[in-house]
Amino acid sequence: MGQKQLNNMGSLGLYASWLLPLLCLVIFPCPPVRSSDVTMADAAHHQEFARRLALFSINVYDKLTAQKPGENIVFSPFSIQTCAAMARLGAQGQTAAELDLGLGLASSDPAKIAQSFHQVLAAYQDSQILRIANKIFVMEGYPLRQEFDQLLTKQFLSAAQNVNFAKSAEAAATINGWVEQRTNHLIKDLVPASALDANSRLVLVNAIHFKGTWLHQFPKHGTRQEAFHLDGERSVQVPMMSLKERFRYADLPALDATALELPYKDSDLSMLIVLPNSKTGLSVLEEKLRVTPLSSITQALHRTQVVVKLPKFKAEFEVELTEVFQKLGMSKMFTDQAEFGNMLQSPEPLKVSAIIHKAFIDVNEEGTEAAAATGIVARTKRSIVSLEEPIEFLADHPFTYALVHQEDLPLFRGSVVRLEENSSFSSEHDEL
Repeated sequence: MGQKQLNNMGSLGLYASWLLPLLCLVIFPCPPVRSSDVTMADAAHHQEFARRLALFSINVYDKLTAQKPGENIVFSPFSIQTCAAMARLGAQGQTAAELDLGLGLASSDPAKIAQSFHQVLAAYQDSQILRIANKIFVMEGYPLRQEFDQLLTKQFLSAAQNVNFAKSAEAAATINGWVEQRTNHLIKDLVPASALDANSRLVLVNAIHFKGTWLHQFPKHGTRQEAFHLDGERSVQVPMMSLKERFRYADLPALDATALELPYKDSDLSMLIVLPNSKTGLSVLEEKLRVTPLSSITQALHRTQVVVKLPKFKAEFEVELTEVFQKLGMSKMFTDQAEFGNMLQSPEPLKVSAIIHKAFIDVNEEGTEAAAATGIVARTKRSIVSLEEPIEFLADHPFTYALVHQEDLPLFRGSVVRLEENSSFSSEHDEL
């Protein structure tokens, strides 16, 4: 599997960035082995949840950039963590302990784990801008354990639905249709029919979709063909959006970088862009970000006049995440010794065989549309800045970004390291 970068600059959608991360965690059979509601108003719990998610986000980002150097990265740490947390509720022993540590969960108590996710899920339950949905599909004749079912239903707002996995094409169509509908038809074919058969027992799915417009839209007439520097020597001509406005901005000398927050209209979400000062400085910046809390960047932001130049871009990303999870210390879940005995009423042993993540982003002048889906398939085992002059934030070289909640909860994360030249832009732009 790989990542392909798209850049059809001439015909972009209505919204400025479409972001689609997609995760599929597949659980397969292995032989038997011998041997209180917390709400968003609770600021302390929410801040701790956001801090841990941000740490998980940078850990996954670090592994992905090492695994796929030179590629644009796009993924949803929240989608991955939410889906894996649902699986964690059915885990026991060392498998559960590894998931607690690797996912950065604040508790090892399944009820408290579920509560921590509920505070986010419930807050956006009626939102028209950000929609988050969870569901579990269960093989006919294999009832869930009551405790597992109740946690999913009440805390993850996930209702169970029976399907016949033996009819793999039909079952896949049911699951994928649900995901597609919850993500505004942006995520298709989350679970392939080939991943399902008569041995499949359950599929857990998380879908997240965000749609909004920039609070300050980039004027289309201001977009011009300009250079994007791939490294110290090579550059490509791309459509560069331009806007002069008051934004929250930070000079970050310790990171040798600057940061800019682009807010969305009628939303508590924004895109945070961190731009290295050097055209070849992204890898050094990424290393520093490993030990830099997201909150330390957002707290440094202050409102000032900024001239922003940001390229239009599209990127598509796909990766199998088993290696990433293993490197983060979550390895037993993939072995014949995996312990997922708290999922089903029947005593069948389960293990994880694959984790698949896909993502897509499209950034243009008007807004952002973002979507993510996560599915788990289970089978029986086998500085000081002058405010007098506008600051220039010129994103004409590789940078990293995150779609974040106002309290530093990263829903999506990515980087732009390469763009393709678009020869059709000039003629189409001239016609505007």
